[in-house]
Amino acid sequence: MKPLIQKTLSFLLVGSSLAVAAGLISKEEVNKRVSAIVAPYNNQTTAMDIQFTDLLVNDVRALDFGVKVAIKKKGPENELALTIENAKYQYGDGSAPTATADLVMQTDLKKAFGQETLDQFGEELDKVAQELAADYIKKYGEAAVLDIVMEDVQKDQQGHLKSVSMRMNATIDMTKLPADLKAEDVEVRSIQAALHISTAGARGNIQVVINPAYKGFASEQTGMKELIEKLLSDDRETYDSLAKIVESLDGFANWFVNQKAEDEQ
Repeated sequence: MKPLIQKTLSFLLVGSSLAVAAGLISKEEVNKRVSAIVAPYNNQTTAMDIQFTDLLVNDVRALDFGVKVAIKKKGPENELALTIENAKYQYGDGSAPTATADLVMQTDLKKAFGQETLDQFGEELDKVAQELAADYIKKYGEAAVLDIVMEDVQKDQQGHLKSVSMRMNATIDMTKLPADLKAEDVEVRSIQAALHISTAGARGNIQVVINPAYKGFASEQTGMKELIEKLLSDDRETYDSLAKIVESLDGFANWFVNQKAEDEQ
């Protein structure tokens, strides 16, 4: 799951750093390239669409960007509808570049994993989330503040999990960084996220405020501007890299609709 998340985020970050090499490049031009990458994955059981919905750039960087991802897949065991909406990147005045996104996944989780697994998941979600988040922020020492709250757990009369909700807030105080950690090495200043999971799927949202001093913004860095230039010039290596990300999304969806709970077998 972690590699898929990382690849998906990489794809979104490509879009969040769109820039113009020479002249004005419209979102329609970019979408033509993206559509060509996605097209081979559409068939009788799969409908996938990835589009840039907003694009405002200058000759240096992306100022505003939006993307929408929609995947529908039918399999022998289940069906999946996954959408990423309102995914936006706003550079603003440069003091607090911000990225946001909403995710909705509609599927039968009970059919895929079984009620027993869902019950266990509901019991352990808080602990697992705390451990994963704590492991990630430990390098920031006293500069990091983390708050994870289980807001609501719903069970039926038999005590089986129906739904669970949680929220996470994490901030990094740039004035309290450990002596061995430079401000330019810190990519994110804060994260706010919410997640709701039920037997019918999941939905969530996230807001990330990026550290404007992060080295990825430095002009000498080879960044997303160059990647988009290569995409628009039909560079084969860039096409192949993005195709691997789309392939991973399709692979996840394919695995999911073929997943059958052990207690259903």
